[in-house]
Formats: sequence, C-alpha cells, structure tokens
Amino acid sequence: MAEKESSFGEIKKAVIGVITLAITTAGGLFIANMEKIFDGDDEVKQEVVTEPIKTESSKDTIVVIKKEKTENVANSQPSEEKKEFEW
Repeated sequence: MAEKESSFGEIKKAVIGVITLAITTAGGLFIANMEKIFDGDDEVKQEVVTEPIKTESSKDTIVVIKKEKTENVANSQPSEEKKEFEW
C-alpha cells in the first residue's frame, strides 16, 4: 500500500510540474505578444533605407607566387636490385 501512495504522489507531482510549466509558457507568450494583441489596429510600416557603398579604392594587389621544383626525397619506386637471401 505504501508503494501505491508513493507512486501516486510522484505522478501527482509530475502532473503539477507539467501544468505549472504550461501556465508559465503561456504567460510568457502572452507578455511577449501583448502589443500585438491589444494594438491590432495600428500597422507599423518599416522602411529600409540603404545607402550605396562608395568604393574609391584604386589600388590593386598583385600576388606573385614562385613555385620551385623540389627534389623527391622519398623514392616512390622500389629499387630494381634483387637481393637473394640466404637462410
């Protein structure tokens, strides 16, 4: 019987927690959208003003890359010498 009471108590606490979370979320959404809810008649128009970007740069940058041929330090081909092993 003690287990039933404790499990019902845990379920009751979980349900209360979920209901509290739902009420808090609804209140937060209400506060965030309060202006839209009560002032629905006034439409706010936003104008985006952009100014042209002036590019007065007349300098050009030239990058010169010199590539030098490097020697192949690691020989990718095996040597052609055949060694005989004596066991």
